[in-house]
Amino acid sequence: MVRVICPFCLKTHDFEASLACPEKPYSVPRPYVRDYDKIRPLWLLTVGFPQHGKTTYLAALTLMLRNLADVWPGVFYRALDNHTTEEIRKIYRDATEGKPSGKTPLPDERQDLPPRPLLFNVHNLPEAGSRCLIMYDVAGQVYNNQEVVQNYVAALRQVTTIWFLVSLTDLEDKQNDKSIVELFNAYLSGMEGLNTGLQERNLIVVYTKADEVQFPPAIFNYIGSDPLQWLTVRDSDTPQIPEVSFPEYVAQMRSVSDKLREYTQRRVKEGSAFITMVEEMGMNLVFCGVSALGQSPDNKSGRLQENATRNRVLDPFLWAVALDMPTTSRTISLILDASPTSQPVYEGTLVATMTDILDNHGEVTTYYLGQQMAASIPGQLPPSSAPITGRTRLIGPILQTTSPLTRLLVVVAGPILDLEDFYDSPWRNRLMIVSMGEENLSSWPHQFIYRPGMDVRIFTTRLLSLFEEKI
Repeated sequence: MVRVICPFCLKTHDFEASLACPEKPYSVPRPYVRDYDKIRPLWLLTVGFPQHGKTTYLAALTLMLRNLADVWPGVFYRALDNHTTEEIRKIYRDATEGKPSGKTPLPDERQDLPPRPLLFNVHNLPEAGSRCLIMYDVAGQVYNNQEVVQNYVAALRQVTTIWFLVSLTDLEDKQNDKSIVELFNAYLSGMEGLNTGLQERNLIVVYTKADEVQFPPAIFNYIGSDPLQWLTVRDSDTPQIPEVSFPEYVAQMRSVSDKLREYTQRRVKEGSAFITMVEEMGMNLVFCGVSALGQSPDNKSGRLQENATRNRVLDPFLWAVALDMPTTSRTISLILDASPTSQPVYEGTLVATMTDILDNHGEVTTYYLGQQMAASIPGQLPPSSAPITGRTRLIGPILQTTSPLTRLLVVVAGPILDLEDFYDSPWRNRLMIVSMGEENLSSWPHQFIYRPGMDVRIFTTRLLSLFEEKI
């Protein structure tokens, strides 16, 4: 059974019989379904006010991605459906002509939220492998109204990485009267009151039109010395593109991010408050600066130039990939109810979403309660249903063969029969329970009730915190 998270409705479906989304009038691309367990999805959302350079940046990024094989042999880019191909052409055309993309209808004018994403694969990245980018490019005018943006963001809970595109020169324009905090509040308004936390999400601040900003020398020199800036220039004067180490490049991005963070605190209007707000929400915050047109201070047209030398355009993409890579070797067990009444555990996207999140933090093995043999091993999709033959809700057989270094997340639709046997054992601080109903509650210290629509990160964040607690 092929069960994947649909990029159109963001729910888990079985696409073995048909590629049609059951809720939206679109068909999921066959490569997306076929390679779902091999090419990790990377869910992205663009956030930015109008005229802040998003269209020009996205056009420059797609040009750069097409030529990545010149830097890392074997890397290639592929749009997964005709919609993505046509939208990218439109973005490029609008950027070339110096005009914003066509206005996206607001939520009260249409019923197809979430917005249709761009879907494309980038194959064979060094260190990171292949990734499927699922990019929700929301029109900038949406972020002018906090009530409107709430409908968009609420539909995109699956998104874990946000490109926060900001033009500092446009923010400083008194006629605009905008601030970086105002933009973040617009995004935040869509998350509040929805049982949706921001913990573990990645916020990548992308300072667009960076060549127009008077950054300190260290930042200015980094942005202007991009070794990849020649990827879109094809003429006899183009120098040979140097070899670039992915880990070393990311290390440089991190160093410059620290400098941009300090600059934001000291020089950007409400920048210090912005940083405090983001970090208190538990988000991973990094910064980068890009120039989609190169160092052209006399060019005020805003048009994408065919022969431009673009600077650090790949940095937001590489940040998204780097932040989404597994960073630890933690051992995690996801244990699922397999009793005859366990069906609620497998409804919706709960199990699939938990696995996707936890895969970023360690090696995830799935078990059925009452069965020592693994139901899925790291790298495999978790089971989408209980076994045909029901299992008794017993945790003991699994704990007997589990390393003390492992942390366990148990999802149940009823009480675990032998749980009391472990109340006074070290497993009290290594095991967490997610119950499908209040009637299943026990006195176990780490236990939560799941209700449809809740943000799964509430549970996964708590489980990961158990690795830090003293036993």
